[in-house]
Amino acid sequence: MQEVNLVEVYIADMLGIFLILGAVFSGAWKLQKKHNEDKVLFGVIILVFTACVADIIAFSVDGRPGSIFKVLSYVSSNILFIANVAIGPLWVMLISLHIYGTISKFQRVFILSISGVILLMMVVNFFVPIIFSIDENNVYARGPWFMIKNILEVVLMADGVIIYLISLFRSGGIKFYPVLQFVWPIFICVCLQMFFYGISTIWVGIAVGYTNLMLALQNENIFIDKLTGLYNRYYLDKILGELKRKRKIAMMMLDMNGFKSINDNFGHSQGDEALVSLADILEKTVGADGTVTRFAGDEFVILLNTEKENIVEKCKAQIKENLDEFNKGSQKNYKLSASIGFGVFNLSEGSADQILKIIDKRMYEDKKAYYALKSHSRRDK
Repeated sequence: MQEVNLVEVYIADMLGIFLILGAVFSGAWKLQKKHNEDKVLFGVIILVFTACVADIIAFSVDGRPGSIFKVLSYVSSNILFIANVAIGPLWVMLISLHIYGTISKFQRVFILSISGVILLMMVVNFFVPIIFSIDENNVYARGPWFMIKNILEVVLMADGVIIYLISLFRSGGIKFYPVLQFVWPIFICVCLQMFFYGISTIWVGIAVGYTNLMLALQNENIFIDKLTGLYNRYYLDKILGELKRKRKIAMMMLDMNGFKSINDNFGHSQGDEALVSLADILEKTVGADGTVTRFAGDEFVILLNTEKENIVEKCKAQIKENLDEFNKGSQKNYKLSASIGFGVFNLSEGSADQILKIIDKRMYEDKKAYYALKSHSRRDK
């Protein structure tokens, strides 16, 4: 290896390490009330740091004779290949958790299948050098199946983008995720390293993409309600302004029944827990078909990407069914319920305030019917 290439490797990997350490010390990877995402983001930090160190070692010992250097070459090369396998699943998990709050069974099977094939190839490589080989002079060389492994890794990265695009279509652009900020530096750097042998750009590309992702997610916190983790009214105003150029959309306003009673009888901490529980139920019910925002106090506004009222009716029924399920399994001294008003509107034909007033009125009609049916005092609301 030429010395100039080695120096360039050191510079690239050290840049990656500095970017990742910056994310660690700034705490930028810690998202608001999204602990599962935090774990995945921290996993990426460990992965990138480890891979950058292993990359430096792998290039440093390449072509140096001796048993110690041979061991270091094998160990560092395998660490790098394992890291390459791991980054795809972590990426898919991150997008799935951010958009859906969970990882589907299909995605789990898909990730395990692709990753399993690559890991099996790595095991075979110990006996037959199909991915890489290290000769008697400790010179590293790519094997005949090297590109197949890379293609499978690209499939995992593409899977994350597909998940995002599907959710974007289903929500009608109501939800967003900084996919391109993460992907484009990686794509460019992977292409450079695949086609120009002897340079190292993949992990610095991932570190740059990760830094871009952190900045975008931190900016997103402006739109996040601190208690529930839902989008806030600031985001609702922003997205309603953008949707004026689109077709019709369904809007739903929801108000918790008996919220004042929960606060008065059990304390404000229990009231906060009730709001968080309700927010979780709403978010899981709506999923990628729309978005849920905390409008004010115990009021929530839901945007659904549909023009059909029967679909909104089904969503309303599902919310109430999920609330009943929660109450059956809850050990709380109170029961969660909500009044809901909704409609399908063309935002270009009326202001957001006018629409909100309409669904607010319908919501209170639903609340009136609730209290009449349950024989509850209106003061309990």
